[in-house]
Amino acid sequence: MRSIGSALNLLLVSPLYFVWTVVALDLAQTPCTTLVQGKFFGYFSSFAVFPLNSSLCSWIIQNPDPRRYTLYMKILKPSGVCDHQHIRTYQFDSFLESTRTYLGMESFDDVLKLCDGSTRFAFLQSNKQFLQMKQTAPPGVDTWPMRWKPTKAQERDFSVEYLVVGNRNPSKAACQMLCKWLDACLAISSSSHPCGIMQTPCSCSGGEVLDQASEILGFTRKKEDCYKDGIYLENCVSSPKDSNGAEFLGGWNSWSAWGDCTKDCGGGLQTRMRSCKPLPNEGLACEGVLEEGRLCNRKACNTNGRYNSRSQSLRSTDNRKREDPDELQHYGYPAPQIGDPAAEEWSPWSVCSTTCGEGWQTRTRFCVSSSYSTQCSGPLREQRQCNNSAVCPVHGTWDEWSPWSLCSSTCGRGYRDRTRTCKPPQFGGNPCEGPEKQTKFCNIALCPGHSVDGNWNEWSSWSSCSASCSNGTQQRTRECNGPSYGGAECQGHWVETRDCFLRQCPVDGKGQAWGVWGSCTATCGGGTQRRDRVCYGPFFGGETCQGPKEEYKQCNDRKCPEPHEICDEESLGPVVWKETPAGDAAAVRCPRNATGLILRRCILDEEGIAYWEPPTYIKCVSIDYRNIQMMTREHLAKAQRGLMGDGLSDVLQNLVEISQDGTSYSGDLLSTMDVLRNMTEIFRRAYHSPTSGDVQNFVQILSNILSEENREKWEEAQLIGPNAKELFRLVEDFIDVIGFRMKDFRDSYQVTDNLVLGIHKLPANAATDITFPMKGWRGMVDWAKNSEDKVTVSKSILSSGLSVSDDSSVFVVGTVLYRNVGNILSLQRNSTVLNSKVISVTVKPFPRSLLTPLEIEFSHLYNGTTNQTCILWDENDG
Repeated sequence: MRSIGSALNLLLVSPLYFVWTVVALDLAQTPCTTLVQGKFFGYFSSFAVFPLNSSLCSWIIQNPDPRRYTLYMKILKPSGVCDHQHIRTYQFDSFLESTRTYLGMESFDDVLKLCDGSTRFAFLQSNKQFLQMKQTAPPGVDTWPMRWKPTKAQERDFSVEYLVVGNRNPSKAACQMLCKWLDACLAISSSSHPCGIMQTPCSCSGGEVLDQASEILGFTRKKEDCYKDGIYLENCVSSPKDSNGAEFLGGWNSWSAWGDCTKDCGGGLQTRMRSCKPLPNEGLACEGVLEEGRLCNRKACNTNGRYNSRSQSLRSTDNRKREDPDELQHYGYPAPQIGDPAAEEWSPWSVCSTTCGEGWQTRTRFCVSSSYSTQCSGPLREQRQCNNSAVCPVHGTWDEWSPWSLCSSTCGRGYRDRTRTCKPPQFGGNPCEGPEKQTKFCNIALCPGHSVDGNWNEWSSWSSCSASCSNGTQQRTRECNGPSYGGAECQGHWVETRDCFLRQCPVDGKGQAWGVWGSCTATCGGGTQRRDRVCYGPFFGGETCQGPKEEYKQCNDRKCPEPHEICDEESLGPVVWKETPAGDAAAVRCPRNATGLILRRCILDEEGIAYWEPPTYIKCVSIDYRNIQMMTREHLAKAQRGLMGDGLSDVLQNLVEISQDGTSYSGDLLSTMDVLRNMTEIFRRAYHSPTSGDVQNFVQILSNILSEENREKWEEAQLIGPNAKELFRLVEDFIDVIGFRMKDFRDSYQVTDNLVLGIHKLPANAATDITFPMKGWRGMVDWAKNSEDKVTVSKSILSSGLSVSDDSSVFVVGTVLYRNVGNILSLQRNSTVLNSKVISVTVKPFPRSLLTPLEIEFSHLYNGTTNQTCILWDENDG
């Protein structure tokens, strides 16, 4: 879709009270369509809208409101001669996209006649919603563009001007342009080429006398309605009368002063106007004429100009020469010179100023200076009459135009004409110039006497194949000129499709994925590896594969070890550890009840002799633990997508039962820690609401993996896995999630064999001191009940820092007493031996200030020994 702007922005139009914009509207589904909206005057060249090398194109202009505006068009025809009118012109009311139907379509081809070179210009008037100029192919011609005769590009071009004029109170600038068009249209009109401008809303001197509004609606106005003092008034509103015959005259402002007479003599015209001031609550604002005129300066014109007789004129001139020397120069006579005569001889008389009637001849002389005289006397210029007896020719003059005749047809397209008589010339005068007869179209409405069925336009040419190679499709379309007065719709399809095949598409060669790297040519000391890829194709003239077909890389470039730097092959039961150089690790599959690999490193001792380290089972995970780990990850993936799920409590219960039986490998501990971390992330989301049973199972799993029988496995797991810091962070996150998801303010106590956990949810404005552990709690284990370990959290710690506490402020305090975590997991980076229990305190959110420190009482008894040193651990220490 293209929009053509106007290069001539010369018209000033009256304000509009609607929004008129350019939109994309493909009324005919052509490859190139131009829709013009929102422009009242414009111009375009056919080369800009209908390119010579283009396919079928279309240009459409939309009338904003056919009841209020009329569209006029002026076309400068091409200078070349075409054997087929390939640009068709229509007007229509609307277009139905679903059925490709034009409603109310009428052709303007017999008005424009672009291929008829007898007239250079064509004019038309449209009163419908859309006016379309459409490029078509000749019948039976599938190729485009068509051929012209001659073939010069400049001889094929035609130009179009369009003008949108208001039916009521049009602007002065628009009327000036339209009246020029109307004069030109009528000047070239004839019976074979009627003028396409049928009426105008403007008062044009040679134009229509009936007003636009009445004739556009199909009414024939009586002449006496707008005839006054012998003058027809175009800008006129008929005066309706009531049942008594009285005119309604209301809302008019006063008449303006009479304007200047259009002629000084011989009969001219004066006009005056008045404006309408609408009355409130009245349907019809004003009735009567907007403009009226009267005749003026009816006296006959004097053909001899300013003088009534030659004798009087001459006498007047002679008197002025004698009486008033100062005024002689005013009439072309020089003032007399005073002094001795020294004038040159008179020149010959000039040619007579006229060939007929009264004329004049002149002669002149110069004043010549001499040594004895420099002054002259007498006139330097003389005049005399000539050709007084010759008769001037009288040119022919036209009489007034006769009234326009009635339309030649009461319906359908007819024509009207008017004539004028020429007063013949006399005495050799020129004949009348201009046409004796003018013709214009009329009554463009269809005849209502019978229905008109819809009919299809010609099929468009087949479109280009949708594919430049291989299988494609082509389409051609046609439009329906819609039915009128109850006629039948067009039958059949508006689009046809057919298959097309131009050629096989070339297929370029495509390199397949690289194969795996081959084995290194050397195990040490530097070798190479090679990999290849296969090229598929090319086919049907395609390009070959780009890039190399094989690649090489260096491998095993480390120094080859000496014999004493290699661990010998060793068998441990069913497992065989193959010969391995120092610095590398050998790997074998885990036992059948586990997945993963058993690793064993070969290292050098202090003397540089290679030896085997004990095998590690960090990468081995028992099948049961692996299954629970995978199920937990599936639940987490659903929770991250915002889904809801169930079965999570069963997973926790299964892990409690499995972990109570102990672990087989250090990888089982790493797998369990991964499960607990994922469970905490799931509890944060709406996927699952943790129950009290879930909390109890979570703490029980922690207790199970911290049992003494897992000590050796923890030592191995810490080589690459979690330490005490990560365990504390895991429990801290769990307390944070569970505490804030509690529905009300309450305490939760979980007592197990290896740890005691308490979660307290407290409002900031009603906090109380917390003492942990509660010795009298039901089910409290003996190692916690009988110990002297105790921590006190003062309520002053639980403060938001604000002067007035917010009722919504909530604190979660978690306290954990670990029985033996210090013996199992590394707590500090130094070598300090921790031989006591561990207490951790978590407060969420973190208090703004610690006004009162925590009070901790801790026993330092281990195997009957006493150590008075207390270690304070901060996670910032690492």
